[in-house]
Amino acid sequence: METQPTPVPSGQAGDLIFADGLESPPPQVQLPPFGMRVLTRCAYGPRPNDVAAFNALGATDDARLTAWVNRQLDPDTINDSACDSRIAAAGYATANLTLAQMWATYVRGGQSGGNERYWPCDEAACLKLVRAVYSERQLYEVMVDFWHNHLNVTGWEYSIAPVFMHYDREVMRGVHPGSGKRYALGNFRALLEEAAKAPAMLMFLDNKSSRGAGFNENFARELCELHTLGAEHYYPTIDPNEVPRDGSGVPLGYCDNDVYEAARALTGWTMRDDHWEFPDLPEYDTGEFLYHAPWHDKAGKYILGSYIIANRPAMADGRTLFDLLCRHVGTARNICRKLCRRFISDDPPEALVESAAQLWKAQWQAPDQIAQVLRHILESSAFKTTWGEKTKRPWEVLMQAFRATSAVITPRPRTGTWNSYSELTSLFQQTGHGPFRWPTPDGYPDHSRKWQAVSPLSQTWRVLSRLPELRMPGGDENSPAAYFLRIEEVSRAQFPTPAAATAGAVVDFWIARLHGQPILPERRNEIVCFLGQKTDPVQAAGIQLTWDNAWNAGNLGRHYTIPRLRATVALIAMSPEFYQR
Repeated sequence: METQPTPVPSGQAGDLIFADGLESPPPQVQLPPFGMRVLTRCAYGPRPNDVAAFNALGATDDARLTAWVNRQLDPDTINDSACDSRIAAAGYATANLTLAQMWATYVRGGQSGGNERYWPCDEAACLKLVRAVYSERQLYEVMVDFWHNHLNVTGWEYSIAPVFMHYDREVMRGVHPGSGKRYALGNFRALLEEAAKAPAMLMFLDNKSSRGAGFNENFARELCELHTLGAEHYYPTIDPNEVPRDGSGVPLGYCDNDVYEAARALTGWTMRDDHWEFPDLPEYDTGEFLYHAPWHDKAGKYILGSYIIANRPAMADGRTLFDLLCRHVGTARNICRKLCRRFISDDPPEALVESAAQLWKAQWQAPDQIAQVLRHILESSAFKTTWGEKTKRPWEVLMQAFRATSAVITPRPRTGTWNSYSELTSLFQQTGHGPFRWPTPDGYPDHSRKWQAVSPLSQTWRVLSRLPELRMPGGDENSPAAYFLRIEEVSRAQFPTPAAATAGAVVDFWIARLHGQPILPERRNEIVCFLGQKTDPVQAAGIQLTWDNAWNAGNLGRHYTIPRLRATVALIAMSPEFYQR
């Protein structure tokens, strides 16, 4: 028997607040089951039977959560062969190419112009969708998305697109060669250095051209402001010796001089891109990382209160910089606040942020540092008792819709021919949350205010209204198997006889499937009336669905039931309850 969660006070259960400041009425319904809440926040929503599988993990909510988290934090022990087979069968051209191969083909070779140049990024976006919908390693996928935003690179830039697959595969999804841990759940210090050396990041924030004679501070500034310490620890235009210090003498934050010194420490971190100064180097035009010693500023440096002596070995200055940043408590607080915001609420409890930060700092060298801190957050009382204090972003809304409707989809990169995959990509973009498209280094916002605004909300509704009608390129509109969302097939399996398929029963089934809980009665009745084509919800609940498009003697309640069924499921997904997490 599942334990009952602590009720959420009215006004804290995910009331949508729109751009005009008006709130929707507070929901007066019960909370979703605990398993539904966990899988909504730590995964891309439950598929059929996922909540039942979660409940089978233990006798109490605490035991189930611990078992699920432990399993998800060890993704390599999870059998993901079905997802892997789907990816392999799709035949993505760039999924397994080395960086040098991508560079040769999509930068220097015959595929370097037009749409072909963008294929590595396009295929990375396709793979992101497939894994979100089908992977059993759901927490890992959520964390890969988290780090993509934290260490954001715009994949669709002309210079970056050909190498973006490398950034996604080898950095965000990479494995540390020493520990064997996946970077997304492993050690942040290791992840940070891999990101700094990735050609996509080197080009995005201009460090590839940074040299001692004229260093570029773009990457160094974002490294301090976004990737590590955070803007709240910035002391602008102050002497570095005047930055306040903690009890052990460590500066509490950084100033402009620290940014300049950090940029100097990273001079010479560049890439093999056919630069005129590299012709004597072997394989100098591969797109791979290169430490070019002649470009490095070898003089001494003063960063975060620490002196770095001159003339150190190759890359030692940059690596010392990363050590200083990653063991700083400001970095711990900045990242842990973002993690708590992602999994709990827009304004997470300060006590949890602080306890997570202390663990993060203490374990800054541990190979499983990220996993340890994540477990601490997910097993906290704040996580267990909080619900509805976050709003799903458009991508999360759509992925949960895919999973709840047993979707069958393997997207392909866009070609010169417009098709349903092209339309789906376009629709994603219109929500403002298309994969790898955020143009600035700060990554997609993770605060409800952004996604409750009129434009992203209305565009997400637009996608949801269109999604049930999208089918595979060339698919027969009369074949249920042709549609991405298997609404008709799932409904027929649930209601094998017309007598059972009343409008009320069908609506309640899909409400439970998408929400895991009842919705407001008046909202439910309106949806029942729509499906049954009656104004009286009592009468509508007694209308039988026929599962065909026959005219049926002029009875509109039995005409075109399948298109209306698809629209009904879309309406249920548009309900405010579906946006809560």
